[in-house]
Amino acid sequence: MIPVLTREAAYALDRDTIESGYLSENELMHNAGKSIAQFIIENVKDPFNQKFNIIAGVGNNGGDAIIAHAYLLEYEANSSLFLINKTQFTDDLVKKYRIPEDKCNLLSEKKIFDTSEWYLDGIIGIGLNRKIEGKYATVLEQLSLCSNIISIDIPSGIIANTGIDAGYAIQAQCTLTMGNPKLGHFFNTGKDYTGILEILDIGFKLEAVSKENIQLIEIDDIRDRLHAPMENTHKYKQGKLLLICGSKGYAGAALLTAQGAIKSGTGIAKMIIPESLYAIIENNVPEVITLPVPEFIPGSLSLENAERVTDELTWSDAMVFGSGLTMDMGENQWKAKILKETKIPLVLDAAGFLPLAEGNLSISELPDCCVLTPHYNEFAQIFKMDKESVTADPIKAVKNIISILEGRVLVLKGPTTIIVTSTGDILLNDHGNSLLATAGTGDVLSGVIGALLSNGYNSDDAAIIGTWLHGECAQQFSAFSSSKGLIASDLPYFLPAAWDSIQHVY
Repeated sequence: MIPVLTREAAYALDRDTIESGYLSENELMHNAGKSIAQFIIENVKDPFNQKFNIIAGVGNNGGDAIIAHAYLLEYEANSSLFLINKTQFTDDLVKKYRIPEDKCNLLSEKKIFDTSEWYLDGIIGIGLNRKIEGKYATVLEQLSLCSNIISIDIPSGIIANTGIDAGYAIQAQCTLTMGNPKLGHFFNTGKDYTGILEILDIGFKLEAVSKENIQLIEIDDIRDRLHAPMENTHKYKQGKLLLICGSKGYAGAALLTAQGAIKSGTGIAKMIIPESLYAIIENNVPEVITLPVPEFIPGSLSLENAERVTDELTWSDAMVFGSGLTMDMGENQWKAKILKETKIPLVLDAAGFLPLAEGNLSISELPDCCVLTPHYNEFAQIFKMDKESVTADPIKAVKNIISILEGRVLVLKGPTTIIVTSTGDILLNDHGNSLLATAGTGDVLSGVIGALLSNGYNSDDAAIIGTWLHGECAQQFSAFSSSKGLIASDLPYFLPAAWDSIQHVY
């Protein structure tokens, strides 16, 4: 896993590396500037026939840009340096790297940016903490019309800890971050404006990396968690999964959950459903055992069905609860009753959160091995938070509820999925893509995680592997089918290929 840094942790990494004597500030900046220039030469198509405009602000970010410009000149690239402030002309770096006066310019607010040229954005780094105004606002607004932009560390105008823009921001084609990614790369405007994220090794002392326990999941983390396949096995040893899903109008959610589960390797799945849904389920997922029950509320399970559900808990190795259940407020006592009696590993989703939101159930009454999979709105309802504040700073929001989880795992679904592990670590899964932003994909994810729990994976590994597989399905669809048009029912068909992609090293 790759540690993901807050602004404060990034500054601490700088400081600890320098104070330890491992590398000086000048050496770190030199390494950064040289690495940036090398990346440009190696990755921009036909670099010696391109025009590069290096825009340097007054901080360390600008220093990196100045040194990158010096090396581009050394490599005989066509590079011009634009400084934001006239005081920079006497900057030690300008003198030290012997930058010719004709290659060093004061950036005018009236400068016209040529959209066919390349721009290196070293204007504002990770230290930004206020609204952008004045000359900086004008420059960022004009530069935003260009598409060939490479940003240093984080696109100028993006707040490093949240990804929120400060009124104006650069939309980079590529961002070169020093040492470690920053939180702002993964959330809000930063998610859209970072472009391709490249991590440059500039020699930080590894022992100085923050122990803040926010980390980005990589493919090797998935492979390390996989169980070896068993040859001497049968369906009951492969896991028995109980599905409490579906109601009138939401039978599709039950189908998607079931398909996600059986395509992810659960040995046998059993679904308890209102009897009016029997034909729909039987005709679409014949592999699932269906147990239709009488309806005391049309199209829905109810308190009268609770005992039938709890009778099956002793049969099951794991349960998925909530996908497609009725969302009617005030009719959730039966859900609370079942969840209080559940001791087996559980995936809780969708309408399964209503007893928590209504106060009929507390987190502590859920089984210890439990994975909650809310999206932002559900999260806000469960934990009585303002949705806008959750969206603005989701990391802060999840940090506030880690103690409430008491070891249960949280999967906060979003453009970047946040996983809170049973030990309180925060993991980021950035492997999916925007194709997953469509109704029903979360139901498939619940089935995938449920299957892994039934296979004997612990709640941490089920969440980590399940979210990666889910994202990989979208990646597979994009690579082999289309960049648009994914619907939730496509995902189960790509699960076998997704499994292959993580089980084989090419």
